[in-house]
Amino acid sequence: MAERKIQSMRRYILSLIIGTLIFILGFILSYSFSYLEYSRISSIQGQSSYTIFLDKLNYSFFNNDPCKNSSFLDVSEDLAFQGRIIDDLENKFGKNDKRVLFRKQFYTLIELEHFEFVKLLNEKCKKNIDTILFFYSNEQKDIARSEDVGRLIGAVGTAKGDSLKVYSFDINLDSELIVLLKEKYGVESSPTLIINEKNKITEVNNIEDIEKYL
Repeated sequence: MAERKIQSMRRYILSLIIGTLIFILGFILSYSFSYLEYSRISSIQGQSSYTIFLDKLNYSFFNNDPCKNSSFLDVSEDLAFQGRIIDDLENKFGKNDKRVLFRKQFYTLIELEHFEFVKLLNEKCKKNIDTILFFYSNEQKDIARSEDVGRLIGAVGTAKGDSLKVYSFDINLDSELIVLLKEKYGVESSPTLIINEKNKITEVNNIEDIEKYL
């Protein structure tokens, strides 16, 4: 009987060691995947922001004609892709993860650079690109309403195509840019829409509430 107890104890210890190693291996793999995914996002954001900044320098510093810029659609697609990636990061790592929040701060800067470029195209190149600044919140009391309005904006964006650009901003993000944006457009609550910098909307119940200002 004593020998069986020893064997049983050995099996128990061996199972514990194997279980621990499997847990550690799983944690390492999960962390590695998260790190690689985050690194990939950082690289994509860096490439897109470089392109946007370069386009701006081409006309503001080198005096090139912005109306001949052929990369605008590509940059816009990159920006939209980054927005989807931010959503994916929030789902994978959590909306309050420090890495995600930093990426959102950087994304906010890129959005504003792109927004400035669209305004320039409308002014200098006689374009008619509508813009929506969508101020949302991830706080529990606001998130459901923000997501509902976000889906309505998405439907309008699908219908309008390249003639509409939507820029989304988290009003609770710890960013000086967000503070300045809220002051500039008088944003006090979520969700709030600023359409073409002229119309502020805080009540959106259907697509028509948005489309009538476009």
